[in-house]
Amino acid sequence: MKAVSSLIISSLLSLPIVLSIAPAAKADLIVCSNSKDKAYVAKAWYSGGRWVASGWTHIYSGQCEVVLVGDMRKASTYIYVANKNWEPWRLQGRKTSIFCLQQSSFQITNADKRCSSRMIPKAFYQVTSPGNYDHTIRLR
Repeated sequence: MKAVSSLIISSLLSLPIVLSIAPAAKADLIVCSNSKDKAYVAKAWYSGGRWVASGWTHIYSGQCEVVLVGDMRKASTYIYVANKNWEPWRLQGRKTSIFCLQQSSFQITNADKRCSSRMIPKAFYQVTSPGNYDHTIRLR
């Protein structure tokens, strides 16, 4: 009985160590292109009391790319997707919001405010993760 009690106590004492080294759940945003066209993805997310937008992630036909790293359950996130001619992809059934972007590589803080002359206002589509795993959007 004493050996069983020692085993239970040592197991309970080691429990907090096991819990403290367990990896945190993540839910990255992944975009895949099932289209014949290359896709260009910009994203906007809420961070530190501001909307930040950045771009561009290039996604080749038949491939997937991580567009945003983080816990999608707690993030307000939007994406804008264009083809090589800068024609936007339509993501049906999603809420939109206007954010500023540029055609060259960019990162804009306060991207939901009035766009400067170098920026273009575009409708980004809202992305919400249904759970605590990676969330994938498939472009067609």
